[in-house]
Amino acid sequence: MQIKVIESFIYLFQEQNISKASEKLYISQQGLSRQIQALESELGVVLFNRSNSGVDPTNVCKLLYPHYKKMYDEYLDTMSTLNEYKKKTSNSYAIAFAYGVTNSLSSDFMFEYQKKHPQVNLEIEEWSQTTCIQKLIKGELDAAFLVTPLDNKLIKCTPLIEGEMMIAVHKSHPLAVGEGPIYFKCLDGENLITGVPENAVRGIMDHFCMKTGIRLRVLISSSNNLNFINSMTENIGIAPVTQTMAAKVTNPEVVLRKVIIPERAFLYYCTPFNDEKNKELADIKRYAEDYFKNTPIENLLKPVSIPPKQKRDAACI
Repeated sequence: MQIKVIESFIYLFQEQNISKASEKLYISQQGLSRQIQALESELGVVLFNRSNSGVDPTNVCKLLYPHYKKMYDEYLDTMSTLNEYKKKTSNSYAIAFAYGVTNSLSSDFMFEYQKKHPQVNLEIEEWSQTTCIQKLIKGELDAAFLVTPLDNKLIKCTPLIEGEMMIAVHKSHPLAVGEGPIYFKCLDGENLITGVPENAVRGIMDHFCMKTGIRLRVLISSSNNLNFINSMTENIGIAPVTQTMAAKVTNPEVVLRKVIIPERAFLYYCTPFNDEKNKELADIKRYAEDYFKNTPIENLLKPVSIPPKQKRDAACI
């Protein structure tokens, strides 16, 4: 019996709803159902009665819950003790970037911290945003650089910098006409050149589509869509890019347009809720905050000129 199955059992018992439990576990509803079915098969009992309104724990489920909860809590305590021991003996900390963040932002500034603090060993990793959150909750990561959207009830999220969205289109695309910003809803029905589903920027795009109810047709899904943008010779679709990604667009055939997004978007420095118990982790957090606070924005971003009139009269062109 795997600890992740026990974890799934506990969350489903507490939520009594597969959708809510799967969201907190950051797994699919189908994946959660398979885990519970496997546990029921292993134990030879029915743990939950399914219905359209949710799930109801059976009597045997209620009897088993306190035992599994104790096992899971002891596991978390054990891993916490182990991680603290490793940090004290190795002075090593795991810092992750969500997939796609490093396409927009170089991770070199964290290596600069390492150079200035040779007594600290930083392990720089890269995972999907979902995996980063799971690892933070379980104490397998000390910090992670993540983006909107995030649930700050699960982890501590400190905003570092507010971002803007832009689109890159071939100069023959109708949206290439004009210099002012366009509303996000103007992208409805467009062909999309974007990252893979695990990409953080793709996650922002999917979140905004769900929030506004617009639909986009994914034409190309790549781990690095800058390659497609910089080789674009005809109108094949739109590519969402961050401001820092825009600085890497070198194709003269491509036009960049600012997009008015439906909510503010941030790059966050995320940690478990007990991060300030460690002096070095608190110092790393201050370093990250100071870096983004004191680094001039023009050194990170490629400015896009928007005439004052266009700022006032943003519309679909």
